[in-house]
Amino acid sequence: MNELIYFFLPLTFCIIGVFLFNKISREKNFALGADINKKEQNKTPEATGIVLLILLWIIILAMNYVNGIRTEMFYWVGIISVFCLIGFADDTVTKWTNKGLGWKQRAIPIALFSVVFGLLISGNIIEGTLIGLFIAAFSSFHNTFAGLNGWEVGSSYIIALCTVFLLAGSGLFIYAVIVSALILGLLLFNLYPAKVFPGDSGTLFMGSAIAGLIALTTKKELIIVYVFFYLPHLVDFLFLKMLTNPKDPTQLKIRPYKLLENGKLDIPEYKGKTKYDFAKLIIKIFGPMKEWKIVLINWLVVGINCLIWLIVFGKISF
Repeated sequence: MNELIYFFLPLTFCIIGVFLFNKISREKNFALGADINKKEQNKTPEATGIVLLILLWIIILAMNYVNGIRTEMFYWVGIISVFCLIGFADDTVTKWTNKGLGWKQRAIPIALFSVVFGLLISGNIIEGTLIGLFIAAFSSFHNTFAGLNGWEVGSSYIIALCTVFLLAGSGLFIYAVIVSALILGLLLFNLYPAKVFPGDSGTLFMGSAIAGLIALTTKKELIIVYVFFYLPHLVDFLFLKMLTNPKDPTQLKIRPYKLLENGKLDIPEYKGKTKYDFAKLIIKIFGPMKEWKIVLINWLVVGINCLIWLIVFGKISF
């Protein structure tokens, strides 16, 4: 019963919060970005991750007031705040100045605060540094395995659900349920055709929240399973983007997909070799497709991959 409350209350609050953020952002013309894979290229609110951060703080404060102080959970929400606020700054500064934060402005504080978080929960310099690097790296994958309506948020929701299984029976289980509920609330507005985008604030929130929970366990087995969840992300970044487009892996300089007259997406015509990502690999295999179909295949790949490793490591049995 408690699990249902910890799922449905955050989900309800998130739906209300994102709805209001969507409405206010459009009215105030705040942090709007173009949906470039549509003919209309409608202006869509970004930076929605800040809603999830505010809600998480309210929930954590309420839980600590009712159940007593859990210091490590403030470390957790603290590192999430660092990631999310850096992402929020990038989302909004880009709209005001037409220039986002430089990679050093993002990477250095993320790396430093991640290591501090690792030291606080481990008390060991080497282990703390490794935990910090783990969180920094795997949180960032949520920001790169992205680009289409529902892609990054849906993939993050799948991984969050699998994390719920990993943490079942532990004191962190409820927090995994809360995170999955918040991500689902965002996903409902980010499904094709998206009413809001998560922005860097959303992707970094999701990545740091999930990775932070795994790190809090300090259990090597769980960390290993979690790493295997990201095989599609590793293929996308290391073996597609970095090999075929190392100078622009975020795909900001050149439009990443070609929109056909029938509304399907295709691989653009490049001068030289094709600049691949996971979505373009799917297009290469199956041909031009509607945006939502490409995303659905991405979700299936992520879901099947996670399910396989949950079975292999005995977290799910039939």
